[in-house]
Amino acid sequence: MIGCEGDSKNLQTPEEQLDKVGEEQVIPWGIELVGYQTSVSKTPVKVAVLDSGIYKEHEDLQGKVVKEFNAINPGQPVEDDYGHGTAVAGIITANDNDVGIIGVTQDVELYDVKVLNAEGKGSVEDLISAIEWCMAEQVDIINISFGFQSKNRSLERVIEEAVSQGIIIVAAAGNTYGLGVDYPARFHHTLSISAIDADMNRPSSTAKGKVDYVAPGVSIISTDPVGGYSIYEGTSFATAYATGAIAVLISDLREVDQSIDHILNQHVHFLEGVEDEFGKGILVIK
Repeated sequence: MIGCEGDSKNLQTPEEQLDKVGEEQVIPWGIELVGYQTSVSKTPVKVAVLDSGIYKEHEDLQGKVVKEFNAINPGQPVEDDYGHGTAVAGIITANDNDVGIIGVTQDVELYDVKVLNAEGKGSVEDLISAIEWCMAEQVDIINISFGFQSKNRSLERVIEEAVSQGIIIVAAAGNTYGLGVDYPARFHHTLSISAIDADMNRPSSTAKGKVDYVAPGVSIISTDPVGGYSIYEGTSFATAYATGAIAVLISDLREVDQSIDHILNQHVHFLEGVEDEFGKGILVIK
């Protein structure tokens, strides 16, 4: 079985922001750090969120999902019965409106792909099926905000195929308390994302090892599956921040003849520390 890690927990402080989100739009500390994009182009970036589903009726996510696929029960509607995918989606692209929060970018279309059940678990076979569906849909980015410790060669092959088609796969390093990075983040062709707090420190809960970038992952306010907002923590949510930033930078890539690695390296803020904890640093778009 595969599953997500990162528990929901209860600066201005997140609790103070939660008191305001029903009355005005707040900008979470992670957005202040990473930056955000409010413009929308004619060709939005296609981001697939492989997770527990997205609550599409949320006021901050209405109009964001353009297509869905239930890898667990093909043909069935996608609903977020665990709460994880809705939070991930909100970080990436919560609507720029008068209430709630704002996501990293407005210039995306979400592909809602259910691979996790009501307990936050799923199978590698369903994950492979989901990635194959994403290839058929020609998405630009796949966000995988969960992981597991066992290597799977079939999964690695389908990831290699997706990357060869130009898809960027962003995955959570995992909350392994200093032990090894989870798969699929540990695979060579996958961007592995770990978490930092508002003081740029690595939480003790995060993995060490193959880390490519870090992003905000502590005291993260985002959308929840009952139409409100909650506080989250873990590399799952750092991964969503990185995906949002990469989506903005991909838009830039369409304008110039530069490699993805070159574009990302131009937007990295170096953090003092060891590479297996912080990777190259934090991606910023401002």
